Amino acid sequence: MGGLVSTVVLAFVMLQAAQPRPTGDAREITLALPHALRKGETAWLLVEVGAIGHDQIQLMTQDGRPLGMISPFGVRSGQTAGTYTVPVPAEDLGNGRLVLRLSVLQSGHAPRAPMTEEVKSLRLLIRQLGSGR
Repeated sequence: MGGLVSTVVLAFVMLQAAQPRPTGDAREITLALPHALRKGETAWLLVEVGAIGHDQIQLMTQDGRPLGMISPFGVRSGQTAGTYTVPVPAEDLGNGRLVLRLSVLQSGHAPRAPMTEEVKSLRLLIRQLGSGR
């Protein structure tokens, strides 16, 4: 079974104690890694999404670079959408921090900041990829 790739979660950090800043059409949150990325490590964002129906959650850096879009389909109305994993490029981590802007996109409406029941939690974690030997 040589050559398999293994993933190990090394650490994660929950939202900082400070309240997220609403910025009109988005909610801005700063997350920090427990240490700088080392060789072979990558950063990932785990987003726990509540009931959002057919809306979408847009994830962007502070300077507007897109990280991803969460578009749950097949989830029954009123049920939570689940937890989604999004890779975070190393260049988007300034000094081991990620300033994240979250917006809810609704058909026919202007983007808005998500409510706490729509984005229930965010975690920034580090994973190391190994050879599995």
